[in-house]
Amino acid sequence: MSGPAPRLREPLRRRLRARLIRGLTAASRVVPEPLLGGALSCASGLMGFSRYERLVLDNLELALGDDTTPDERRRIAAGVRRHCARLLAEWIQLSKGDVGDARAWLERRVRFDPSVAILDRLAAEGRGLLIASAHIGNWEVLAAALRVRGLGGYVVGLQRRRDSSSQWLVDMRRAYGVESLPQDVSPRVLLETLRAGRTIGLVCDLEVRRLAGEFVPFFGRPALTMTAPAALARAARLPVVPVRCIARGAGYELGVGEPLHLDPALDRRAAATELLTRLNGVFEGWIRETPEQWAWHQPRWRTRPGELEHTGRPLAAR
Repeated sequence: MSGPAPRLREPLRRRLRARLIRGLTAASRVVPEPLLGGALSCASGLMGFSRYERLVLDNLELALGDDTTPDERRRIAAGVRRHCARLLAEWIQLSKGDVGDARAWLERRVRFDPSVAILDRLAAEGRGLLIASAHIGNWEVLAAALRVRGLGGYVVGLQRRRDSSSQWLVDMRRAYGVESLPQDVSPRVLLETLRAGRTIGLVCDLEVRRLAGEFVPFFGRPALTMTAPAALARAARLPVVPVRCIARGAGYELGVGEPLHLDPALDRRAAATELLTRLNGVFEGWIRETPEQWAWHQPRWRTRPGELEHTGRPLAAR
């Protein structure tokens, strides 16, 4: 009889990345935050010589090539590098594990736009909140700020089994009171959370080939888009609420878009596609407003129509 299959070892680059992040977290306890942030910002210049810089520029040309010059795209790419360094510095600040310090930090840095009244109104109805955001601004600060405001629930995110830096993100969220669920979690868990009047947060602007998706326009090009927001909206009978947390100077502004409802006049599939198209349109508008704050280093248009029909078990059936 054969024994259990051996556990695959974590790739070296992931181990090194996790050690670097944890080392920076330890250093942050003695190094002032401005100094750490400045050092990371300077170091971000090295990313300009990496393969990620080429991907950023390629994606910028693909999406904004008709509206920008090569020099403008290079300036945006430099801003993307600096913004990534800022995110890491701030996530390290949130990861320290002192809820009181994290709360004080958030109260100093995050301003709630008047549109947050939309969330307050929906939360008061007690039917649960289905929040959708993008990899723009600081989505982790978004989750933390809403938790401090009193919204309880889960964020759904990537949790690699052989990536200890992924676990670092889970631990960071837990440090300020936000629990995580993996992307392949049972739809029943998500629905039970929503029906209990709690919040589910999805960051759903990127391609995830192992999840159910369909091709929806994004910057005028077909982009593989996860169907989970529309599927959950249908199953829970809730709107999808777009929320973002954008850097404004040294702080952030948290804003809420109009809730997106499934169109009852359309059939099931058409209604899902139409809602996802509107949601992608919201994300596109955000990105055009602050392009340097989006994750252009991700392969958003990697998969093309016809290459994949389905990308794994869906979060929820449509």
